[in-house]
Amino acid sequence: MRDPHYFPVEESQHQRQTVIHSLAPFEGHYVPAFPDAEPIRGRKLFLHGLLLVLTAITTTAMGTWLFSNAGSWALSSGVLFSFTLLVILTSHEMGHYVACRWYRVRATLPFFIPVPIGIGTFGAFIKIKSPIPSRKALFDIGIAGPLAGFVFAVPAAVIAHLYAQTAAPVDLSSGYIEFHSPLLFQFLEKVFSVPSNIELNPVWFAAWVGLLMTSLNLLPVGQLDGGHVVYAVLGRRGHRILAFVIYAGVVALALQAIFSSGWIGWVVYAVLLALVLRIGHPPVLDEFEKLGTARIIVAIIGLIVFLLCFMPVPVTIVN
Repeated sequence: MRDPHYFPVEESQHQRQTVIHSLAPFEGHYVPAFPDAEPIRGRKLFLHGLLLVLTAITTTAMGTWLFSNAGSWALSSGVLFSFTLLVILTSHEMGHYVACRWYRVRATLPFFIPVPIGIGTFGAFIKIKSPIPSRKALFDIGIAGPLAGFVFAVPAAVIAHLYAQTAAPVDLSSGYIEFHSPLLFQFLEKVFSVPSNIELNPVWFAAWVGLLMTSLNLLPVGQLDGGHVVYAVLGRRGHRILAFVIYAGVVALALQAIFSSGWIGWVVYAVLLALVLRIGHPPVLDEFEKLGTARIIVAIIGLIVFLLCFMPVPVTIVN
């Protein structure tokens, strides 16, 4: 008879056998006792810190450029934009990281991605380096990031609308960019009686970007956050079916953007999601674990968060 303390497990993407040497009880089940989260060594900590500092610089620079019409306040606006956005992004990734540590899943600290264009960053991510032990662990790790980021995005959005000012009349004959409001912003606009045309402020824009990133991450495709949640709730087959349905919707939005001057970002995202679909989602070690009523309720909350953040057409460019 095979020793129950030794059994093979398939690693995601690499499809090679890994031997687990010990078992430890967790939530009434026996799951593999993986090492603690990725060790934080000096060199790695320096890399994560450096990327964070560089991202703070690039987001401040792009925020300063965006609000350059503020005159002497431009740099302050850039710093405020950078700070607000990085708080939302950091809380999102640390939500994932803390959940990984709770389940003793090996994971890195967040990697921030600085870029000297656009908003100054392509976001951040953590890298999970060991298999996910159960559907409960997968669900908690997947949903923790979006919920943590949303918790910090909401007060930023409230502050932004509370202090929103009516925009001065501008000449629209030469073209303009219109940022559309997600449902959360539309609700706050009614609560605070905010006029339809407001002056773009750094906290508003940072919260808007944070909500956009949250909604894109919650799409139930592949190994996106929403993909993790749906895989945990519906299983492998349900995840795959819903992923293709959602991808078809994204392709439709991309085609609409091409033919009607919509948000061209959907075209880029459709290409990226094609790669995500091709990679697929790795299995968890316990595929048959039940989530329970509490996590189903949290999943519904996650769906509500997605609806509050999602924008079919985030930006309209009028020439």
